[in-house]
Parts: sequence; structure tokens; C-alpha cells
Amino acid sequence: MSAYVYLDVSLQLKTIPSDPILPVFVKGGILTSLEEVFGEVGGCTTVDVLKFDPKSLKLILRVPKEDYVKVRTALTLIAKFQEIPCRFHVNCVSPVLLSLVRCEDF
Repeated sequence: MSAYVYLDVSLQLKTIPSDPILPVFVKGGILTSLEEVFGEVGGCTTVDVLKFDPKSLKLILRVPKEDYVKVRTALTLIAKFQEIPCRFHVNCVSPVLLSLVRCEDF
């Protein structure tokens, strides 16, 4: 059994910013939310952005299985990204990365 859970996530913004969105900023927003909700322990959660498409704003995240609920909670509570109203929509979750191919063409 895998020690990780993989999430296929879409970032939905109210308006598209003029500057390009980089995966490091997306990861930073997730880690900030984790720290705000769960304190220092949440801020130390491992979140890996395996793939990011700046056009469709879709990403694949890898998180340790024991931190999945924390990450899912933090994603749900994010209301702004770079001061733009947003939401993160989790399209699919799986313990097997290859199975995310079935969700949607990435």
C-alpha cells in the first residue's frame, strides 16, 4: 500500500491575474492555509506539487496518507489566492498516481 495520497486539484479564480501563476506560489498558499488552520504542525506538512498546468490551473499534489485530511481541509478553507477570490476543487483522489489518468486528461 502507498504511503502517499495523490490529489487532482483545480484552482478556480474569479479573475485571471496579469502575472503568470507559478507552482511555488500555489504550494505556498496551501502551506500558509495549513499553518493558519493547524498552527506550526500544519505548516510542517509535506505537500509536493508533482505537476502544474498554468493554462488550466490544474495540479497534481502528493501528500502523506496521514496528512490527507489536514490538506483537504486547508484546501477547502482557502478563499483568496494572491488577493483574488478563489476556490480549490478536488477532482479526484487516489493512493495510486496512475489512476488519476482516469479522472480527466491532464
